[in-house]
Amino acid sequence: MAEQPNIHFVISAPRSGSTWLTTALNHHQEIFATEHRLFGDFCEVWNNNDGTTMPRITFDKYARAFSQHYFHDAMDLNTHQFINALQKSFIHFIVGFAVRRTGKSIVVDKVTPYPGTSDLVIQKIRSTLPEAKIVQLVRDGRDVLTSGTYDWILKDAVGTDRHQFVVEKKLETLDRFFDDAVIEKWAGNWKETLVPFDDHPADVRVTYEAMKQDLAAVLSSIFKVVGADDDTVVAEQAEQATRFEKLTGREAGDAQSPLEKARKGISGDWKRHFTIRDGRIFHQIAGKQLLQYGYESDPYWFKTLPESLGWQRQV
Repeated sequence: MAEQPNIHFVISAPRSGSTWLTTALNHHQEIFATEHRLFGDFCEVWNNNDGTTMPRITFDKYARAFSQHYFHDAMDLNTHQFINALQKSFIHFIVGFAVRRTGKSIVVDKVTPYPGTSDLVIQKIRSTLPEAKIVQLVRDGRDVLTSGTYDWILKDAVGTDRHQFVVEKKLETLDRFFDDAVIEKWAGNWKETLVPFDDHPADVRVTYEAMKQDLAAVLSSIFKVVGADDDTVVAEQAEQATRFEKLTGREAGDAQSPLEKARKGISGDWKRHFTIRDGRIFHQIAGKQLLQYGYESDPYWFKTLPESLGWQRQV
């Protein structure tokens, strides 16, 4: 096998700005950024917002299934050896394909690990591609929860108060936006993407909040890590080209429809959605990470939250 392909990774929880960052990175003349879903033993059929369904599958899972029917014994390979060889060959192919088609020399793969796979994803990157750099992208987990709950509101919220208030418009008031289950889902997923970096940090850590303040500086830090030319002009052009207003035609914070994929593009929107019960549940699951990553300094932050939202439908 030839030398390791020139591929690097951005790891984040979903709804953390990874698509925005990927779009911005593609403005660099040496970088092609995309999403491959190479790692993590995962396959599930998920609902789409339009009512259709589609499987979410990683190449790890596909290779394992493929191996059940392939005559790899005739190659003198056991199942484990065959899967590893197939995956390495595929990575070389897919990176080579991107390089040939784009004329760029560096591939950056954005990964928002599927539930329960974060640790495996990062282990596989480090064992399969030891020269690859890892960029850790972090956003306040409470904003991840808020954004994710809206993103999934057509998929998993039928029967909830939030669905009846936001989608069906049957409720005139809403006292609580979240329910316990959705907090547990998103808080757990956010925490899961952070824990693997406790003992072995990423090559660079960037945040959604820093991207909002100075995307060009964030891009510059990533250019340096992945070995691209640290072109400040390109970084500034990418920042201007991928501003929320430019991409959506709306001002940041202006959610004309709560169901937009790029809904608000702001930090701190969670404060409008959390009750004290929501804060307690989130803190029980991922409060340590809120403190660790500097999103809170007070371990009792949730005590200042309201008992009820008291939202009224706007006429």
